[in-house]
Amino acid sequence: MKKQKGPERINIEENSLGINFKKSEKIKNYFNKSSYPWKNDIVTGPLVDNVFIIYVNSKRLKDVIELESLKIINNIEKKLGFSVNSILVQLQNNQQK
Repeated sequence: MKKQKGPERINIEENSLGINFKKSEKIKNYFNKSSYPWKNDIVTGPLVDNVFIIYVNSKRLKDVIELESLKIINNIEKKLGFSVNSILVQLQNNQQK
């Protein structure tokens, strides 16, 4: 068996990390084009095991997005054609206490 040189290439659809890079990029583009009033105040993260991660700077914005999460999930499914099980909203590292 030939030993592979260099780092292992990650499959963007199926990998041991559970991250779907293709769908993560589609969701990021969806948010960039969306009309959500807070879209410029978030950082979109990866889609990990069908859980989409959003990073925010304030507890208030975290609460707002969590309240709207079902609406956001439904809109993603309608616009992009795939489902997301849930949205995980996290405070960015510099805001956690």
